[in-house]
Amino acid sequence: MVTNLWPTEADPGWGSFVRAQMESLRPLGVDYDTVFVNGRESLANYLRGVLQVRRSLAAKRYDLIHAHFGLSGWVARFQGRVPVVVSFMGDDVLGRFDRRGRVGVVGQFYRVSSFILARAVAAVIVKSEPMKARLHLESAHVIPNGVDLEVFRPMDLAEARRILKLDAGRKYVVFPYDPAVANKRFDLIEAAVRQARRDVPELELLQVGCVPHRQMPLYLNAADALVLASHSEGSPNVVKEAMAVNLPVVSVDVGDVAEIIGPTQGCCLVPRRVEDIAAGIVEAVRLGTRTRGREWIGRYSQDKVAGQIRAVYRSVAGEIESGGT
Repeated sequence: MVTNLWPTEADPGWGSFVRAQMESLRPLGVDYDTVFVNGRESLANYLRGVLQVRRSLAAKRYDLIHAHFGLSGWVARFQGRVPVVVSFMGDDVLGRFDRRGRVGVVGQFYRVSSFILARAVAAVIVKSEPMKARLHLESAHVIPNGVDLEVFRPMDLAEARRILKLDAGRKYVVFPYDPAVANKRFDLIEAAVRQARRDVPELELLQVGCVPHRQMPLYLNAADALVLASHSEGSPNVVKEAMAVNLPVVSVDVGDVAEIIGPTQGCCLVPRRVEDIAAGIVEAVRLGTRTRGREWIGRYSQDKVAGQIRAVYRSVAGEIESGGT
């Protein structure tokens, strides 16, 4: 497995969903080794990754390489010994947007390189139908990331706040925070929360970033709503995780969020405008109850998704009985 998304000491939550997905395949008889390309540390690591992949293939027999993210896919593709499966994640196909909703030079490069790569590998996995449409690749498998329903499960709100040392008398809107990604539109959410405080003075914005993935259930259970305003997403994991703990979701119509929340009462789609996001937040936190999102999210369970991925492996390399991925 080759990826530029993997937990590090500096950011233990980075790429945790990739590790969780790969670990969910072990009970199905899939063994794997990891080549982590830390592109955030240095772009030169992509070249080093090519060499590391070749050394790994020389030392051990593998049935296939599963690469996560387009750039990692190129690292995996610079060899001709074993077939490559690429999971495109979102930005690599849709482009990286700035705060004005425009795709810059880097984003255009992602789009073009992913379009080419998708036609040079054995199989392609995308997270949503909009990604498949962007690639214009009918053979692409649409398989969103799964959610571990044993880890992400409802718990008592007061207990979650006690553990996190949050004020029991406040209302909290949780937001997955990454200051380096303008696409997430943290500025828009900040403005919406300020406006929402006119109606809900006790409202607070709970920023969650660079935390171990195992702590995310606590933050989601401690909040009154999740808010998302991104310009682009593949299949946002945090929305599925919020649904799994019955947390109300206020989101713009991005990626496959409409499918994820479905008809769940207490969750809503809003236009990407401050006043509309603020109104959605006010409605969600005033609801005062949890949703029944967990009942709807079962089709995204990690076990079901693992079965779909293994089926792709089998179609590429046959029954996996030994070796690694």
